[in-house]
Amino acid sequence: MSAAAYAARYCSRLGLALVPLDGKRPIGAAWNVDANLIRSPAAARKYWTRYPQRNLGACLEPSGLVSLDCDDLSGARTVLAPEGLDLDELIRGTPTIVGRAPRLEFKAPDAPLGRKSVVWPPRAAGEKPITVLEFRAGRLQDVLPPSLHPDTRLAYHWATPPRDGFPPLPDKLLQLWQDFDAFKHRARNLCPWADPEPEPDQKAPRSVRGPFTRPSVIAAFNEAHDIAAILAARGYIPAGRKRWKSPSGHGVAGVVLLPSGKVYCHHTSDPLGDERAHDAFDLFALFEHGGDVRAAIRAAAEALGMASGRRRA
Repeated sequence: MSAAAYAARYCSRLGLALVPLDGKRPIGAAWNVDANLIRSPAAARKYWTRYPQRNLGACLEPSGLVSLDCDDLSGARTVLAPEGLDLDELIRGTPTIVGRAPRLEFKAPDAPLGRKSVVWPPRAAGEKPITVLEFRAGRLQDVLPPSLHPDTRLAYHWATPPRDGFPPLPDKLLQLWQDFDAFKHRARNLCPWADPEPEPDQKAPRSVRGPFTRPSVIAAFNEAHDIAAILAARGYIPAGRKRWKSPSGHGVAGVVLLPSGKVYCHHTSDPLGDERAHDAFDLFALFEHGGDVRAAIRAAAEALGMASGRRRA
């Protein structure tokens, strides 16, 4: 089947927003602007009939897609297995494109997601770092079959075709995406040739500005406080065991408890909606101290009986 026929079917059957490519590179400076995307079967057939040598891709966000690109297949299996995810089983049940490595395509969730990568250090001096996998979302492009890979010169192909459209992003993958910093640290420490990295210092949320924090106070505060109780005190409405509705008036229960014990908010208009997962201390600093970490640590230390002395734990 020709590129023109593929392109027309992608538009008519899957509702994809297409992008002409030179190799993997989109053609045109404003290629991901809605007005420049190719959406109709007739326009797609016309374009790739005229330029049959050009590759084609899907602009993810306008196509309603996100993807998981497994640049290093063995490494991707290694980092996903401890999270309860069988990559080979996912590939069998998910529309998957193979160029040099498999890329799984999912229906985008109703959540703000960005581009994230798990990278392992170089195997040896002078070598490059190894990208293990990449979480892809937004106005990025994914190369589609029957495009030619610019390095191998072999055609991209569907290892698992999208027979009934695209499945939702699995909850476990969504949770890893939303609490990515923690997952990235765990994945980095599974690298077989590199020494483990120490646990990172706990950071305050992006909306918070402050000096050096004292991890022992933060850890003690988190252990002593129920995050659900803090949310309830601030007017968040329970909607099941692991979800809350925002007091900002959203009808959807978009505040979610993650397996890490932190909460993630899908609503950008909510104070917690900054694309980060938050623990109990984050909420305390934000709600009770206006994001002043110094004041929050001082108050937490006093409440916990840890205020004496000036040692940083």
